[in-house]
Amino acid sequence: MPTAAQPALPVDPPPAEAARPAARRDAPPPPASPAARRDDPGPEERPLRIVARAGASASIVERDGHEVVAVHDPAGRLLFEYDAATGRGSLVAAGGLSLAAPGGDIELVAGGAIRCWAAGEVAIASRSGASLGARAGERGATVRVAPGRVTVAGEALAAVAARGDVRIDEARYEGRALTAVLERAHATVGKLESIAGRVIARAEDLFQEVRALHQLRAGRVRALVEDVIELRGREVEVKAREDVSIDGERINLG
Repeated sequence: MPTAAQPALPVDPPPAEAARPAARRDAPPPPASPAARRDDPGPEERPLRIVARAGASASIVERDGHEVVAVHDPAGRLLFEYDAATGRGSLVAAGGLSLAAPGGDIELVAGGAIRCWAAGEVAIASRSGASLGARAGERGATVRVAPGRVTVAGEALAAVAARGDVRIDEARYEGRALTAVLERAHATVGKLESIAGRVIARAEDLFQEVRALHQLRAGRVRALVEDVIELRGREVEVKAREDVSIDGERINLG
């Protein structure tokens, strides 16, 4: 059965040098460091430096007519860079970065896109709940995760996968229409109860196997067969409270 094309996922992080193209070029580390010789300012830059006793430094350099503020650690590695002309800032922490607000909230606001990439796990946790939403005008969709509950709401829900595994102790489906196209289906059910106003089944061949009792209770039963009806059993019993009619060109008994 054809399936929809799956969206491509990133497999490699953006190159570190491309993420901060001018960081190392602006770095003014101590001359004795190998990184210092590699990150010496270019001929267009006239750095103004402030060096702390521990070796960290802050510098203002001019590049292409822009003033750039750069902060480096004692080893000459870039920690922060700000371009005053473009308003773009870059924060780098080679050993790790922690952003905390113990007494308040943290908000990330962007006029464009927000992208997250990690070589390891990306985890989001909350004591009360987490939500993911998208909205454009009157149309919207949300995914909400709360303790003990996951809610997905939207105009359409699509899942595309080569294999799937769903385990639910209790399930309920309510809808106006359900369409399933399957090449093969296998169901093992302890008890199946179906309530419907009308059931229509169409098949090329239909086989049913019942080990114990097959009981049909109906107001009327009508079977329309174009060719042959064959009934076999160790004992066959037909009972009627009124008439029994048998009509045919030839009736054979025994």
